[in-house]
Amino acid sequence: MSTKMLFPDLPRSGIKFPASPITAAAFEYTKQHTTEATYNHCVRAAYWALLLAKKLPSFSASSSLLNLETVVLANVLHDMGWATTKELLSKDKRFEVDGANLALAFVQQYRKKGGEGGESWDHHRTQLVWESIALHCTGSIALHHPSPEIALAHLGIMTDFMGPLFPPGDGTVVTEDEYREVVAHFPLAGFGPDGVKEIMCSLCRDKPETTYDNFVSAFGLAYGIDGKGEGREEYRKAMEEQEPTKKLLAGLGYLENLLEEKA
Repeated sequence: MSTKMLFPDLPRSGIKFPASPITAAAFEYTKQHTTEATYNHCVRAAYWALLLAKKLPSFSASSSLLNLETVVLANVLHDMGWATTKELLSKDKRFEVDGANLALAFVQQYRKKGGEGGESWDHHRTQLVWESIALHCTGSIALHHPSPEIALAHLGIMTDFMGPLFPPGDGTVVTEDEYREVVAHFPLAGFGPDGVKEIMCSLCRDKPETTYDNFVSAFGLAYGIDGKGEGREEYRKAMEEQEPTKKLLAGLGYLENLLEEKA
């Protein structure tokens, strides 16, 4: 199937999706290993990134410096850390890192097999994909990354959670008509509050150690390990045991005492 059939241009929104064989292959890979809710979310995030690249002055003013194909590929692959094919996932890494590692392996394999256009995916571009995905939930870093692709990927992904309400407190970037046009082609398919709670709480259940130091923990603390409150108190206690402040201060206190003993 051609790229244009997979990713149609959207005339009302003025979005022209860049034709790219590797992006089409990435979409098929994502579809193979995730739910419809997840892979449609990933593609919508790519469309939002393309829209924001036109609308936000920080990107439109420097469009010649942006590699949109890199942003699109990163967003299409960004939630492979939610894969339903569990053998693809680690037991000890954050879901963003799982996704970044799987995307990196995908690009490397595509190039190794001689995929069309694969020779253009050098170390720099593949590293941008990895960083875009690894940092896509960490706006305090992604938005200040020296490579604009990282920030744009993050913003495209976050827009899919807010639509016309993006950005918070303003909501003037994506119109309701633009939102409806994108979703008409790539429906939510259950990508709502309950669906996202289920995904995040399953991470708190299946590999809680990867959630304690990031936003996923808020789901475990509020909704437990099943999205309905089960295991919430146990999760809170386990998280408190891993809280780093006491360990850091205890370590510093030990070092102070160590030096005083030698003085």
